[in-house]
Amino acid sequence: MPVHRHPATASKVGEPITRIPVDAGVIERLRTSYRLVRARELDFARTFYAKLFEAAPAVRSMFPHDLEIQAGKLTMALDTIVANLENPETNSHLLAEMGKRHAGYGAQPEHYHLVIETMITSMREVLGESGDEKVLEEWRMALRLISKQMIDASR
Repeated sequence: MPVHRHPATASKVGEPITRIPVDAGVIERLRTSYRLVRARELDFARTFYAKLFEAAPAVRSMFPHDLEIQAGKLTMALDTIVANLENPETNSHLLAEMGKRHAGYGAQPEHYHLVIETMITSMREVLGESGDEKVLEEWRMALRLISKQMIDASR
């Protein structure tokens, strides 16, 4: 029987994501919950950005005035990441590019924790009763891994 681990765990510190075995159950739960979030993508994006700017007004200047375009970018990035959960190499390239771009916009490593927590809170709100806490914790772990890759690439 194959070993299944959460995709955000590693056996060695600094082990590349591409060497971490993926857990099919976690992937399916992330995809299922994301489909529900995706069905309400504008609500999710509006909630996310409103909460983000409320918590950290100084980051508002990093974003365009028209958040509809930004909402589309957020959705496209999440679509790609979720579609490639079994293909970490593809995601690692995407996340490296995103990390570099975000650094160019002024994103600092300390911003990532706020983004993760705001995203989880926004998912919880959009999902309502469908928002399973176990799945939201799996999202938190996945977002931490995503953030780490983006931060590492921005240095």
